[in-house]
Amino acid sequence: MVIMPAYAQTTAEFGYQLHPEKLLENTVGTLQIFVASNGMMVPKSIDNLKVTSSDNSIIQIINVEENNNGYTKNVQIKAMKPGIANIALAAPGFSSKEITLEVFNNNNHPTQILMKITPNDFPIDGPRFGYVTVELATTGGLPTIAPEDITIKIETPNKDTISIRNQELTIKKGEYFAITEFDLINSGDAIIFASAENMKKVSEFVKVRKPTDPLQVKLFVIPETYSSYSGAKGYAIVQLHDGDGSPVKAEEDIHMKLGVENPDVSINTSHDFEEIQFSNQELVIKKGTYSAYTTFTPRPNLGEFTTSDAQTFEMFISTNNYLTEGASFTVTHDEVGALEGEGPSITTALPFLTTGEKELIAVTYFETDTVVSRKTGSSTLGTSDRELVTVTVPVTAKQDYEINFASSKSSTVNPINPIMKKGDNIALVFGNTGTVAHDEPISFYITDNQGVKTVPGNPIGPIKEDISLTVEPLVPVILVGSEFPTIAYLLETEGESDTTTTDEEDEEEENGRIGVTPFIEDSVLTLSANDFVNTEPEIIKKNQPYVLLNLLTDEIGDATLSFQAGQFEGTMTATSHTTDPAEMHMSFAENLLANSESLATIQLLDSAGNPVYAKNDILIKIVSNDESVLEIPEEITIKKGEYFNTIKLESRDEGLIEIALLSEDLPLSKYNINIVDISPIVSLDLLGGMNWNERVEAKLSVTIPEINTALGGFDVEWVATGGEILQSDDSTNNEGIAIMNILANDKDTISISATVSGNGFSSSTISKTAQILNIPIVETPVEQEQGFMINDSNMIYIIIPAAIGVVVFILKRTEKLEIITEKLGIADKLNIGEKFEGIKEKISEIRNR
Repeated sequence: MVIMPAYAQTTAEFGYQLHPEKLLENTVGTLQIFVASNGMMVPKSIDNLKVTSSDNSIIQIINVEENNNGYTKNVQIKAMKPGIANIALAAPGFSSKEITLEVFNNNNHPTQILMKITPNDFPIDGPRFGYVTVELATTGGLPTIAPEDITIKIETPNKDTISIRNQELTIKKGEYFAITEFDLINSGDAIIFASAENMKKVSEFVKVRKPTDPLQVKLFVIPETYSSYSGAKGYAIVQLHDGDGSPVKAEEDIHMKLGVENPDVSINTSHDFEEIQFSNQELVIKKGTYSAYTTFTPRPNLGEFTTSDAQTFEMFISTNNYLTEGASFTVTHDEVGALEGEGPSITTALPFLTTGEKELIAVTYFETDTVVSRKTGSSTLGTSDRELVTVTVPVTAKQDYEINFASSKSSTVNPINPIMKKGDNIALVFGNTGTVAHDEPISFYITDNQGVKTVPGNPIGPIKEDISLTVEPLVPVILVGSEFPTIAYLLETEGESDTTTTDEEDEEEENGRIGVTPFIEDSVLTLSANDFVNTEPEIIKKNQPYVLLNLLTDEIGDATLSFQAGQFEGTMTATSHTTDPAEMHMSFAENLLANSESLATIQLLDSAGNPVYAKNDILIKIVSNDESVLEIPEEITIKKGEYFNTIKLESRDEGLIEIALLSEDLPLSKYNINIVDISPIVSLDLLGGMNWNERVEAKLSVTIPEINTALGGFDVEWVATGGEILQSDDSTNNEGIAIMNILANDKDTISISATVSGNGFSSSTISKTAQILNIPIVETPVEQEQGFMINDSNMIYIIIPAAIGVVVFILKRTEKLEIITEKLGIADKLNIGEKFEGIKEKISEIRNR
């Protein structure tokens, strides 16, 4: 640490401590002002202190009082209402200072609404509903119970996106929250508002993800080959797909009509003629589904109306607002009827969503190849030429046949064995789907009269490896001592390959399929043992969207709870609060001075650190680990309806001590208080020639290494010997200096002692002694012995008094004796100085007799 000299002391600065440190509205506090330097209190008085408030509607200045120690000022202030105000300080010799103070609201009653939406981000294939929770809170954001029934209105302007089931909720007296649900209607962003009388309206957003554009309706025609003389049927299946070609659930009913384009309309001019007969030509993909289907049959004897051996037809879709993709199929006109048998089966797999429900996953049909004789178009001897060709013809079942279907990933889909009805050639295959897909492809194993065949499946759904368990409270903030609802669900997070990039801009598109997903299996939700809450296990069913459970805690603070549901593990961070006193807080100056008095305030805070009133008398015991250093009261009481108590700290010695605060139902609070004894360093310098009969200046300087502020106001007590005190300062000036002037007279030494005290510091004494130069020697003449005769030779020794010797001494020292003798014209004839020296010797001889 650099010790600054006295002449380099800086302008004094204000230090302060607010008592209590956190003020409640409509209460009075004390702002203690003192001189500070390097973070330390300096025991120096503040004269003519001026204090003003930037906003008297928040904080008013009542008065300014001087503390008993003489160097601190107590500014009484009144907190009027919640808010922030600046307190300005100014005094002569100080740098002005502005202090920002906050006034807190009374946290014992509800003043605002908190709202939480869970979940608030939905994928296109996830659950179609969520929860809205509203909660009462204080101004400080803590949950608090309703003193009476409070009605809260819930509304949204985005009614085309979500629908709120209950738009008016009641938080009943003694409770602190209420819950309703909302349903998803369409993709998009929606906002939900909550409002109550005399409370500020609040809002939260809901995001319902959109599928990748563009959406289109795709047609599947199965099988692709028909015989006009067989009467076999096929399936026309339509699916709604997103821009990535995957099925997506419709957000509205999609109406469409199927049609067939005739490749050779010139042969038939009748508009009533139908080459293809549908069981239902108009289809609807209903809202919340992604497919629809119908059967069709080529018109029997269709071959009689064409000369072609085979025709290719285009089936198309007519609908509004969606792109469409048709399909083609072929009808052969060989005069071959349907074959009858047990197979073989041909299977076409369809893309399907793992919704956890029964979905159409494939179509299987009977057909085989056969050799037929077909005209070539030429003739010989009146007979048409023919050729043998292989054609595909349908096979109808001789009786009901169950076709065995199996899946390589039963957790993704478990096929239901289709039944090929007697006389039919085709059947739909359904499967009970799970809620997840896999990174690896799945396969279907089909057993027919030819053995086992393998067909790849096409499931679309969340990837199991990207799923985790999420558990969170439904309420925004947990209130200690009351049950709070908790929700658990599975959440798919985005993997490395779950984002796509646009062609025009190198930006990631939103993946509409990422988010909440139903539970993938039957399981049990359990909570690991902990000291925060307890709950019973909850049974989970496969495809269940959420699990709700109620928890209760009597603990204040934070906790991390561990949950498990089957193969998934998850954690929940819970923070509980209360508006009751939850902790004790003591405020005091950073560094206290030894042998001085100062203030400390103990106040009550809630679990969020806001000041709060005591609901009953609270006794607080105060324990110091070293009572010889600091004297404090052994206990204090914060009475019911109050929130702090101010005590006096009396320091006795320097040292670092620990203060412990103990009270029933409140956690232990500990504080370290540093008490310092910053005694001044005193130096004393004697200035001047140190000659006899001259002024000698004694300069006292006071410095303190720990601080760099001005050091005026120290009391100085002087003691001087060997000289006459001409003037002295009884205290140091603003530069820490005091001066005393002394006239050196008849002593050959001067001794000066100065004792510095005051300002709460220990007293210090310093002394210095100096030799005085050139003090004159005074000789006294002695009478001659009897018989001594006066004559010309000894007369001069008698008539020159001792004073003449002194004069000669002074003249000689000041070099004026030679000037005088020169002016008298006797410098060469008579050496007066030598004569005087001879006189002195004669006088000495007389004395010795």
